[in-house]
Amino acid sequence: PQLPAQLDVVGSMAGKKGESSSLLAQAFPVVGVIPTLSREDIQSDVVAGLTVAVMVVPQGMAYAALAALRPENGLYSCVLPIMVYGMLGTSRQLAVGPVAMVALLTSAGLTKLADPVTETEKYTELASLLAFMVGVIQTAMGVFRLDFMVRFLSHPVLSGFTSAAAIVIGLSQLKDLFGIHLPRDKKLHKIAESFFPEVDETHGLTLTIAVLSMVFLFGARKIKRKVKMLKRFPDALFLVTAAILASEFGDFKAEGVKLVGEVPSGFPAPWNLPWESVGDLAATAASISFIAFLESFAVAKTIAEKEHYQVDARQELLALGLCNVVGAFFRCMPVTGGFSRSAVNYQAGAKSTLASMVTAVSVLLVVLFLTPLFEALPKAVLGSIIVVAVSTLVNFQEMKHLWKTDKRDLFLLLVAFTCTLFVGLLEGILIAAGMSMVLVLQKAVVPHGAVLGQIRDDPPVFRNIDRFPDAKMLDGVLIYRLDAPLFFANADLWRDRMHQLVQEYEKTAVVVLHGGAVAHMDSTGAHAVESFIKECHRHKRLAYFAEFNGPCRDMLERMEISKPKGDESEGPFFLTLHDAVEKAKQVAESRSVILNDPSSRDHLEEGHAVTAADEC
Repeated sequence: PQLPAQLDVVGSMAGKKGESSSLLAQAFPVVGVIPTLSREDIQSDVVAGLTVAVMVVPQGMAYAALAALRPENGLYSCVLPIMVYGMLGTSRQLAVGPVAMVALLTSAGLTKLADPVTETEKYTELASLLAFMVGVIQTAMGVFRLDFMVRFLSHPVLSGFTSAAAIVIGLSQLKDLFGIHLPRDKKLHKIAESFFPEVDETHGLTLTIAVLSMVFLFGARKIKRKVKMLKRFPDALFLVTAAILASEFGDFKAEGVKLVGEVPSGFPAPWNLPWESVGDLAATAASISFIAFLESFAVAKTIAEKEHYQVDARQELLALGLCNVVGAFFRCMPVTGGFSRSAVNYQAGAKSTLASMVTAVSVLLVVLFLTPLFEALPKAVLGSIIVVAVSTLVNFQEMKHLWKTDKRDLFLLLVAFTCTLFVGLLEGILIAAGMSMVLVLQKAVVPHGAVLGQIRDDPPVFRNIDRFPDAKMLDGVLIYRLDAPLFFANADLWRDRMHQLVQEYEKTAVVVLHGGAVAHMDSTGAHAVESFIKECHRHKRLAYFAEFNGPCRDMLERMEISKPKGDESEGPFFLTLHDAVEKAKQVAESRSVILNDPSSRDHLEEGHAVTAADEC
């Protein structure tokens, strides 16, 4: 007799266990993915992880140099952050670590507060504090579901900023490529002013190393695209190894070539951060948070679509945020998902974030045992790796495309491009993002609308009379379509437009408002509708509403502006434009009969039309 009760208890326990497993998989997506992997998938992850590790070691050091940090900081940033993302991220192929754009923004924000040469320790502390702040912002955006905020950075703005920043990144390497001393600057004209007077001081061997390195990297890239067998060839690591050997045997240090120098072995212990500088880094942290997430999510979503699985924007924000928060206490710089590394990870056959774990462990072994090998590496080689890596980010084709398709977006792109080059990186992205928001508001405040005419009888089709010259307006019926939400920002403008139309089309008996594109209506918009109805009343006209969605109709009813009477097919609300037009045509025809019948005019003037108008 007690058996059913015992079964209920067992079933309840199993249900709770299943629920706990589901919650664990939501918090740590890797938990749900690993059980689905086959032995072949795990082998592919190991190979992909090792392949990315080979690539990320030289890149990590190069991007650390771009951020004006020591090479070991770039290597540290490829260990714990990658492990954290491997546990929390929803993209199975995204490769996290230092990237060029974030490194450049880091340098732009920190060099105003500390000199990376004379105040190396303070500068490194600020870089880690910046990583912590970026992580906190991204985590908060994930917790409060604010990922929509990054949508205000439109594609043209990002394209213009990225192209200009890539140029600035390349020019910032001139000092290492030419072996000359240049002041740190992120503005094109300032870099040019300081570079040309110093060209005569170019170090010949350094420039030779840089040129040969770039020729090799560009050539290797071209060959890898054509020869499938060489797609996984670690060109950057091969170059670094060859350069170290050449430096050792050729005694580059004695020849005056600038080398990386001492790179400490071992993983750093946790350290405290300079909390008093939080206010100074707020703008830089916000900019990096948005741009880093956009870059990371773009590549994650692209790969996920190819592999037919979903990436969660909120979970990605949480994962990237915690990557930076954890890494900040271990001398890491801000990190995010990178295009080139993720592409290599994907092409190498990664099936899950287990590949990221393999990469992190591999880099950790390098940090613990192999860092002394990099002391003889010429800085010109790292500069060459950076220049080649960012060369693909300059996109002039987008400008040509927008010239043909959208001049307004082209203007935004050029503003972002110009301001980033000549005003500054942070200033450029902020100005362009601000202008992008202004244009968004302008489109909302000045909504598109159209007077519709009939272009087909069976079935009846109505289109914009300005775009379709053959469209015919119906006698006594004015059809107007609003293509935007009706709310406080555009309500007055819409109301004025409707008043103007009512006066312009004097013979109209019924105005039909097509609201199929009105997604939202607030109380201000409802008041504007009320004002329009009164205008119809004053001119002895009816107003019908067609295809407005439920929330808009609810708003009008709550405001007690207009309530449907009886069957909706009788108005003033109509489910389809066709129903509204048919009813409007009947009213317009009856009104025409009354106006043409002398015996009915007195009756009309005594208030019949007003009573009809009350229906709306």
